[in-house]
Amino acid sequence: MPRASDPIKVDESPWHLLGATLRHWREDVRDLTQRELAKAAFVDQGELSRWERGLARPHADHVKGIDDALGACGQIAALHAIAIELDRFRAGTVDSDSFPSACDEVAVERRTLLQLLAMFGAGVNVPASAIDALHAGLRQAIGVAAENSVEDWEQVAWDYAQGVWTEPPGSRITDLAGDIRALEQRLSRTMEGPERAALLRVYAQLAAFMAMDLSHGAVRMCWRSWRAARSAADASGDRDLQVWVRAEEASESFYLHRAGPAAGDLVEDALRLANGRPSLGLTEALKISSRMHATVGQAEQARDALGALEHTFERLPPAVTRDRISVWGQSLDTVQFAEAYVLIKLGDTEQAMPLVEQALAACPREKVGGRANVRLLQAWTLVQDRDVNEGLGHALDIVSPLPVTAARRRLADEILDSLPEKAAALPAARDLRALTASRTNSPKGSAA
Repeated sequence: MPRASDPIKVDESPWHLLGATLRHWREDVRDLTQRELAKAAFVDQGELSRWERGLARPHADHVKGIDDALGACGQIAALHAIAIELDRFRAGTVDSDSFPSACDEVAVERRTLLQLLAMFGAGVNVPASAIDALHAGLRQAIGVAAENSVEDWEQVAWDYAQGVWTEPPGSRITDLAGDIRALEQRLSRTMEGPERAALLRVYAQLAAFMAMDLSHGAVRMCWRSWRAARSAADASGDRDLQVWVRAEEASESFYLHRAGPAAGDLVEDALRLANGRPSLGLTEALKISSRMHATVGQAEQARDALGALEHTFERLPPAVTRDRISVWGQSLDTVQFAEAYVLIKLGDTEQAMPLVEQALAACPREKVGGRANVRLLQAWTLVQDRDVNEGLGHALDIVSPLPVTAARRRLADEILDSLPEKAAALPAARDLRALTASRTNSPKGSAA
C-alpha cells in the first residue's frame, strides 16, 4: 500500500490523475484504508493499490463500485471516462470525425480537452489540480513550462484567501486537497533555497485554509491540517506566518470548545513569536486572548488585551487595514466586533452596543456570515438587557437560513447561557438550542 506521503505524479498520465483522485476520496474525504475500501467495493486490495499509483487501468465496472462505495456521486466514474478518452487522444486513436478540423495539433488538443471536461456534467466538483493536469500537454505543446512557478503558487494561495469569509463553509475542500497534493510533489523536487521557503509559505496557507473548511464537519481532520500548517510555516522561516497560523488555530480551538489547554498554549506561542511586532497574526492572537480572559471572568486582563489590540491595529500597514474581504485583511469592523464580543461577555452592553452598530454598518455585504455574526451580538445584547423575547427571535431569524458554523454556534450558546433561568424553557430558546445542536453547513450557506 502506498503511504500517504508517497507522491503521485498526476500529470504523468490520465491514469495517474485518476489514481490521485481515488486516493484523495479514500483518504481525505472518507478517511478509509485501502483494505476497507476494497472490501466495500468488492475489488482486490492489490489491484486498488496499483490503480491509485497509476500503474494499472481499472475496468469501468470496478470504478463504478468504488464510486458507489465512496459516495462520489459519479465524479470518479466521470473522470475514468475522461481518462480513457484523453489516453486515446494522446495515442492518436480518437475518431477524427468526433472533432472539428483544425490547422494545428494544439488547437485540436484544446478542443479535445473542452469536450472531455464537458463529460463531467453540471454540478460535479472537479479539483482544480485535475484541470491543470489535463492541460499539461497543451502547455508543453505551446512551449510553456508545465510546472507552476512559485509566483503561480502564490497566486493560488491569494485566490483562496479572497473567499475564506465570503464562500460557503466546506465548499473548497476538494480543490484544496488537489492543490496541496500537487504542491507536495513540487516541494519534493525543490530541496533548498528561497524557492523552497516560498513554496512552504504557500503550503502553510493552503493547509490553514483546508483546516478552516474542515472545521465545519470534520473536526478531527481539521486539527491535523492545522498541525501541517504550523509545521510548514515553521519550516518556511516566516515569523509573521508562524504567528498567524497559531492565532487562527487558537481561534478555531476557542470556538469549537477544544478540550485541553490547546487554545491557551497556541495564543501564548503566537504572542511569544510576535514579540510585540505588529502583524495580522498578532491582532488575531490578541482578539482570542481577550475572549479567553473574558470567558473566565478576568475582566482586567481582557481589557488589557483589547488595549493591546487597538495599539497593534493602529500600527498595521494600510494594505492590511483597507482589505475588508480577504483573510489577509484586518479592517476596523473586525476589531470593533472583537471589542464588542468581550464587552458583552463582561456585561458592559452600554459600551458594546455602539461598537456593534458601527461594525454592522462597515461590514461588507459580501460577508454574509460575518454580518450574521455581528447581528448575533445584537441579539446577545438584547438578552443581556433582559429583552429576552426580542433577542431570541432576532437570533432565530439570523441562524435559521444559514449554516451553523463554529462561531455562530458559540455565539448562540452565549445567548442561551445569558437567559434568565425561567426563560431557558421558552419555545424560542428550545428552538435555538435544537437548531444549533443539529445543523451543519449547507451548500447555500455563507462562510464565517
